[in-house]
Amino acid sequence: MTGIIGSDQLRAYSTTIRDALSRHTAKHLSPDTRKSDKPMRRFSVKETAEALRVNYSSLRHYAKIIEGFPSGKLEAGNRRTFSGEEVHAIQDLLFQARKIPLSMYPRKEPGDVTAKLAVYNLKGGVAKTSLSANLAEFLGLRGFRCLIIDLDPQASLSDLFDVRADAQLDDGDEAVHSIYDILKYDDPVPITDVIQATYFPNIDIVPGSMNMTEFEYETSASYMNGTQQSQPWHRKISNALRLVEEYYDIILFDTPPHMSFAVIAAVASATGLLVPVSAGMLDVVSLEKFLDLGAGTLEVVESVEKDKRYDFIRFVLTRYNPNDQAQLQLSSFLRAQLGDAMLQADFLQSTAIGDGTNTMQPLLEVGPAGVTRKTYDRIFDSLQKIAHEVEAEVMKSWGREQKSQRDN
Repeated sequence: MTGIIGSDQLRAYSTTIRDALSRHTAKHLSPDTRKSDKPMRRFSVKETAEALRVNYSSLRHYAKIIEGFPSGKLEAGNRRTFSGEEVHAIQDLLFQARKIPLSMYPRKEPGDVTAKLAVYNLKGGVAKTSLSANLAEFLGLRGFRCLIIDLDPQASLSDLFDVRADAQLDDGDEAVHSIYDILKYDDPVPITDVIQATYFPNIDIVPGSMNMTEFEYETSASYMNGTQQSQPWHRKISNALRLVEEYYDIILFDTPPHMSFAVIAAVASATGLLVPVSAGMLDVVSLEKFLDLGAGTLEVVESVEKDKRYDFIRFVLTRYNPNDQAQLQLSSFLRAQLGDAMLQADFLQSTAIGDGTNTMQPLLEVGPAGVTRKTYDRIFDSLQKIAHEVEAEVMKSWGREQKSQRDN
């Protein structure tokens, strides 16, 4: 076949795939129409204890002696479960009853600065979005009030949380604003009008959009035609967040796999960097190049932001299979070179993550019933430990040292 008009053919393919995905989603979600229409799964007493980092036996004891303790729901098999909101209500009760010390209470105190964490690597395929989504849910269930900002034009993180700024609208539907509407040069929208609540307790989102490519063109054009405004482009995200950051404990940026003005603005706004890296030789080679480029980029930011400092910069191994000898060797190599900058926990390769991606569900939404118990426990432990290490860094920035993982 010759004489193909590329734009027509690509648009036809796009329509075909979009319609097929709509049919697949409708079949999977039936009788609901959207993922967010389904109720969030509930959490067992054991899961609640793990989320709150409270001893299991102690939690059962507190349920008997603390007035107002949520009763939860009694399921088949005499199993008691709690909603995410009830988990957080329990946490507040235990803190007020002094059963949880301040060092283990995931909320800012007056004077604490909101932690802004950029998941940052220009290499594609290192599980940035999967890490961002799962980390946000573990931290959200833990009790942190989280805002996630999707900077990737592909908006995969937004899709996972069922918020689509680029979705085709039916008659009467209200358009969903995106990060682009906050950053654009003409008639920007306040971030308060862009933030969307998600179905997961404690998590709000600023959705991504293909329109983010326009911000790159607009920023370049502003230099070429000399119309740079009083607000420097690298401060656009920081300035926008000032309206809302007091309401969040953690703001998490999911960045695209390429350098852009938006990525630099996010890195300039961040107080911590989390760099995911896969255990492959090409990934390690790319990491060296990325770090060199990142250093040069930060030098430019630091030349105008003289006081720019980070609370932490950490690396996390992703898609890691400890039974693969080559990956094991590369893991040892990275740990030998980067030392304590590497998280102790690795984001393990798991069928539970792959299966969850196919159904657009991070691990906590899949739950132990969705896969074999051994598979679930293995990846749950991996992600929970990553969340604990990130939490420790955030707490340290607030002047709180965590001496133990569980309150007795």
